[in-house]
Amino acid sequence: MKSGDLETIAADELWLLDEGAPSAPVEPVPHDDEFRALQQKSERLNQYYDEVVAELRALLDQSDDEEG
Repeated sequence: MKSGDLETIAADELWLLDEGAPSAPVEPVPHDDEFRALQQKSERLNQYYDEVVAELRALLDQSDDEEG
């Protein structure tokens, strides 16, 4: 094979040329585990949003009390 001759490179060897090629095979995550992880993230986000909304409401109530 000549250097730089892409027509003679095997498909497996092309991965070596790609900078984004995985260095090791990635094991698939079972769907149940993936779902649980996403569900936990969603619950944490909901909790965070609830806390932020509560803080904003408290700040608005304080500003209403100061104005009134």
